[in-house]
Amino acid sequence: MMKKRTVLVFNFRGDFWEIISEWAEEDRFRLKEESGGGRIYQKGVGFFVAPMMLKAEQAGTDIRIEAWIRANIFVRAMSLFILPAEMEIQSGGFRGAAPRSIARKSVNKLLAKLGQSLIP
Repeated sequence: MMKKRTVLVFNFRGDFWEIISEWAEEDRFRLKEESGGGRIYQKGVGFFVAPMMLKAEQAGTDIRIEAWIRANIFVRAMSLFILPAEMEIQSGGFRGAAPRSIARKSVNKLLAKLGQSLIP
């Protein structure tokens, strides 16, 4: 099964990591992993609600952000396996509509701070 994530690539001049750290604190995303030029943030623990994930990478002025909903086996079983292991956060469709909407609103706050187009 193909994993699906919302992927954004853009150029940014400024202190990207300061902005993303402030956003993460404001929106209660916690830093889960840090390596090389990237960080992975998570909101929620994933017991009854699928956690929201965001991966950010910077190489010079090039920024890459991946955002997705991650459903563990318990969450997937509760949905009768309608939910895949990973889902993009764009609007559309009924699968995972509530957590996708929450994640999209949160990531759109970050994108607004960075002066980027919002996710529909």
